[in-house]
Amino acid sequence: MEKQGNPMLKHSMNYGLIMGVALVILSLITYLAGILKPPFWVSILNYAIIVGIIVWGTKKYRDEVLEGAITYGNALGFGVLITLFAGVIVAVFTYIQITLIDPDFVSKMLAIAEEELVKRGMPDEQIDMAVEMQKKFMTPLIMTISSLFGMVLWGFIFSLITSIFLKKEKSPFTGGSEVIE
Repeated sequence: MEKQGNPMLKHSMNYGLIMGVALVILSLITYLAGILKPPFWVSILNYAIIVGIIVWGTKKYRDEVLEGAITYGNALGFGVLITLFAGVIVAVFTYIQITLIDPDFVSKMLAIAEEELVKRGMPDEQIDMAVEMQKKFMTPLIMTISSLFGMVLWGFIFSLITSIFLKKEKSPFTGGSEVIE
């Protein structure tokens, strides 16, 4: 007999790959367009991709693998796993972007942050302190780890919400083939 493996892991990896590639493509488009500080709509598009793929992937997993039934906890876990795998892809891309594609990326981001502080009318001493503090947290390793952590955190938050709507339990009064919502 052939060993199947964990279908949840396999499917979450597949949807995580799709999500990760979609987010990297969006990031590349904004980078190639010369947009270092993306506008609000880019963030909305990022979140829409994350939510959309969590919903799509969880629904397909529920209906095709679990025969139409999934608990809230399994839907939550599946959504978080999707974003974990996508987060690894995004984190690797972040590291490559910062170290290989554009080694000046961090200094460009610091310059943008400094401009923002000047626009707010902060004194020069405070601006210098703030930029120095940001410099400490804008190393390739810290930015890579924070992108992974941020991705999983957003995945958890979005999965908490989407799982409410995606959960379906089998009816305890039938032979297990009927699904209740």
